[in-house]
Amino acid sequence: MIENKTHSKVDIAAFQQGKKGNYRCGDAYVTVETDDYFICALADGLGSGEGAYRSAKKAMDIIEQFHQENVPSMLEKCNRALMQERGVVITILKAYFSANEIVYGNIGNIGTYLISEKGEASRPIPAPGYMSGRKFQYRLAHFPFRKGFQFLLHSDGIKISQADQQWIKTSRSPECSIQHLSKKAKNYDDDTTIIAGFIT
Repeated sequence: MIENKTHSKVDIAAFQQGKKGNYRCGDAYVTVETDDYFICALADGLGSGEGAYRSAKKAMDIIEQFHQENVPSMLEKCNRALMQERGVVITILKAYFSANEIVYGNIGNIGTYLISEKGEASRPIPAPGYMSGRKFQYRLAHFPFRKGFQFLLHSDGIKISQADQQWIKTSRSPECSIQHLSKKAKNYDDDTTIIAGFIT
């Protein structure tokens, strides 16, 4: 299923599919925009099905509730909320408009691609592990952005090739990127979430 979300400063398109035989996709995502910042977060619950979805949704509920806080604080709150749950891998992107800076926070194998307005690509290296209420080590990084900056987040239900990355660089819109990648995702039998965003 493809969803399109238009915020005032960021255009978003997303694709989700669940593993065959499961009622729910075990991933969850959220986007939040205020006058000062924009957040896109993706969580992949461990395993699949209802239990995975419950963990992922719980993490995203925390992001929605505490979106005004900084990225490390949101990650810590997600971790505490996941005590005695399956756990998740997660990436949070928080773009501060006045500073023209994106803060990347991550633990686990959520794929992230950041493409500048000049077409220069960065791929932050995720931190190993997952969060489930125990002590964890997240990865934090800062990236500058300008109008025309693109980003892509995906769970591990799809592999993004070099050719896909080159295609995304020249994509005209998030919806074009998602339409292209969703065709590929349908060849995989796994929970899959792909989110594409353009800062306008």
